[in-house]
Amino acid sequence: MKTRILCVEDEELLLGDIAEELSDEGFETLTATNGKQAIEILKQQSVDLILCDIMMPLVDGPTTMKLVRERLPQHNEVPFIFLTAKATREDILAGKKLGVDDYLTKPIDYDLLLATIRTRLNQVDRIRETNEERLKRIYRSLKDQHPNHKPLSISLIANMEKYILPIERALGELGCLVEFVHESHLAHRKDITEQNDLCFLVYSKQVHFYLNSLIKAGKENGGGRIVLLCKDSVDQSLKDALLELGIGYTIDYPYPPVEIFKIILKTAQGN
Repeated sequence: MKTRILCVEDEELLLGDIAEELSDEGFETLTATNGKQAIEILKQQSVDLILCDIMMPLVDGPTTMKLVRERLPQHNEVPFIFLTAKATREDILAGKKLGVDDYLTKPIDYDLLLATIRTRLNQVDRIRETNEERLKRIYRSLKDQHPNHKPLSISLIANMEKYILPIERALGELGCLVEFVHESHLAHRKDITEQNDLCFLVYSKQVHFYLNSLIKAGKENGGGRIVLLCKDSVDQSLKDALLELGIGYTIDYPYPPVEIFKIILKTAQGN
């Protein structure tokens, strides 16, 4: 899967040049010409890094970052890099206080741009790997403290097993009892969420209808919990309805292992 970068820049020629450069380097690029467009994109799409001009019409760079950090928590770990024609000491201090990760000045030095992007992405990867290992150690310690406690039973529901194979392997390594179920079997196994400690469902039309039937019935999730693995196309109202009913959790694509392990740990602790 390609790394996805959102570039927000009101100079359309420069925006095109940056997008082309990133594409040549193997990145997938989303573009917006102002902060308002960027916010709308981020409501629907997951990204790995955000490049954002400071001075823009409608919504400027600092306001865009503030709105992303406050209102779109799914992007909390996404590196944010400001692009600016002038980076005074005051500008840099203001940005740092808001939480910006880096600054790049115009005219753009593309070698520096690419080096900065790769550095920030590598930092995020290292943090995620560290957090994953920490959560795994906590879970294994919990199992050691309660050796007679049965392993968690988990079902993974999707239309193709390959989409969730990394999750399946990771859960297997933790000692969970993992079962793959094709989404077409949901109609015949409506109690699957009550027969397992956790059910991970990859969003699809069939899964959507299944979850809507639970929502309409006002059914809480019995003995199991649902974790909806959300692609970019998942409607926010469905997420909200699931959470309000207490049915379970939602995790946005690309399904960060850290978020999955947090849920595993909570379930193992009985939370």
